[in-house]
Amino acid sequence: MTDSITKRWIRNEIDERAAAAGYRVDESRGVDVVRWMAKYLCLYEGEWAGQPFECVDWQYESTVRMFGWVKYTERWNREIRRFRNASIWVAKKNGKSPTLAAWSLYLLCGDGEPGQKVFLCAKNGQQAREISGKHAIEMCRSSPALMRECTINKSLMQITHEPSRSFMRPLSSDNVRSQEGQEGLNGSVAIDETHVVDRKFVSRISRAGISRSEPLQIEASTAGNNPSGYGKERFDYAEAVNECRDGLVDFTTFALIYAAPQDLTPTDLAADPIKYGKMANPAWNRIVGEEEFVEDYNRSKGSISALADFMMYRLNIWQHSSNPWLSRDSWSRCLGSFTAPELEGQPCGGGLDLSRTEDMTAFSLVFPEEAEDEYNEFKAKMLTWYWLPEGAVQKHAATVPYLEWQKQGWLRVIPDSDVIDYSFVQRDIAELCERYDIQMIAYDKKYSYDIMQRLADKHAETDDSFYAFDQTIMTYAGPTAQFERMILAGDLQHDGNAITTWQAGHVEVKTDANDNRRPIKPERNEMRKVDGIVAGIMALDAAGRIDGLVGESFYESHGLETT
Repeated sequence: MTDSITKRWIRNEIDERAAAAGYRVDESRGVDVVRWMAKYLCLYEGEWAGQPFECVDWQYESTVRMFGWVKYTERWNREIRRFRNASIWVAKKNGKSPTLAAWSLYLLCGDGEPGQKVFLCAKNGQQAREISGKHAIEMCRSSPALMRECTINKSLMQITHEPSRSFMRPLSSDNVRSQEGQEGLNGSVAIDETHVVDRKFVSRISRAGISRSEPLQIEASTAGNNPSGYGKERFDYAEAVNECRDGLVDFTTFALIYAAPQDLTPTDLAADPIKYGKMANPAWNRIVGEEEFVEDYNRSKGSISALADFMMYRLNIWQHSSNPWLSRDSWSRCLGSFTAPELEGQPCGGGLDLSRTEDMTAFSLVFPEEAEDEYNEFKAKMLTWYWLPEGAVQKHAATVPYLEWQKQGWLRVIPDSDVIDYSFVQRDIAELCERYDIQMIAYDKKYSYDIMQRLADKHAETDDSFYAFDQTIMTYAGPTAQFERMILAGDLQHDGNAITTWQAGHVEVKTDANDNRRPIKPERNEMRKVDGIVAGIMALDAAGRIDGLVGESFYESHGLETT
């Protein structure tokens, strides 16, 4: 039978199940933590400097829930906290860092555990010291009661609580020399800005308090722009925990997310920015001012990259790139109603981006309509096929949905292989040449020359039907500009290919002094890929060369900007 206090604090499916499993909320225990922080801690910066650390709105909610849920255990012969992990996601400017520091100080000085060790973790030493560590030390220095019991080592940024012989110190993921030592940590952990922390680093410290009765690993962060990184993995896990998604039952992870809908479009945001701002900013009109928020939005909405940053930092919406080139709105508007079989037999141009080893290989076809005027303002449809060796699929299936894409038919997996089998790709492209009227194909000569020569022997209509596409910014500039223009105008339709849509969300471009652009390929170990966008740009160039359909290619009629 669930008591009335516990019922009042149930927030989601996993709380319902926890109550049924014997967990309860000791509200007084959670409120005691709130009161301890108000009594002993002070804010040290801004207009509230010197004032007691009062937990309100989201800070009160999370503190009481995180420290108040308990269950009796025979192992320790007493009630212990339900939560051993916390994953908290809140937009910037809501007081996240000082709150994380306040919780850490409570674990150090107020929790009553002798020999406690609290580690303030971040991506690098500067962040660990100057954000989390700085807040903790200044809060401690501002408290006469804590200063009577604590010693501060400024060089190590370490706080030692003398009565319990406990200490707190910063720890960063970029400290290679201490990695072996990190595996032997024993205590509680506070991680600031989880979206940029290294997965390997967290795996070393994840069992830091395994031998203790009430350890706590708290991760507090905003959203980021690496959809295959540790942070996004934790964000998704937090959502899954609260919903008990796919049968997941994890009573020990406290998950709290304040965010606008992850599929929010710029058009939807423009209709009511305040509505979505309130979803992601629980300190609305306390720390986050409505007027300042709207001003920030108005400054940001004129630029794709600035708006992406605004949606990430101020609305807690995950982005796919640090400097996005194409907007999700524009790409969504280009979704066509056609299917691949409907385009069979129609004239088109192709583009092949052939990988060397375990990277994705992409082949695109662009089907142009006749040009509407002398400026080559034509419309087109695009299809793309992808290949990946089975070894790469198995290796990275946990971070990229390759298996799902394979099931959906978007990805062709090369069986029993760890590298791209060129004969497999060649055979598939040969079949496409039979189905579609491919009149021109652009390819990267460095990697694709041999395979294209073999295909040309049987399928090229003229000697120059299959041509090398130099991988330089000057070669890419015209087709890249045309690709962008057609996406913005809704003139280049796609068939909703999930892989191409994924890549369009994070592709970035390199720009020279004359504003010429070309797509940037990610680092080799980066899970985000742009092969389909590259192949599409090359195919668009090839389509523009088809005689009698679209006349001169865009860059031949418009020229390039040079100095």
